[in-house]
Amino acid sequence: MAVQTDIATQDSMGHQGFDLVTATSSQTKGYIAIQVVSAAVFTSMTGATGSPITGTWTGVTIPAGMTIVAKIASFQLTSGTVFAYLARA
Repeated sequence: MAVQTDIATQDSMGHQGFDLVTATSSQTKGYIAIQVVSAAVFTSMTGATGSPITGTWTGVTIPAGMTIVAKIASFQLTSGTVFAYLARA
């Protein structure tokens, strides 16, 4: 149990690294969180297996400073800048 707790803690602190994303192409590496650096609009966001993400993302502006925490399989920006924290492979 302690090992699993350590892994979860490391993941929550960005131990796997992150991508600085400004591109509007689909991002598909698998992520555990997305932190908005400058106001962002998402075209889409898809949850990883067992992590449903619902709602309509088109046209919704997420303000800078907001963090979306979930198992995210992929996402695509319309505009903005985010740190996308990588999930454990």
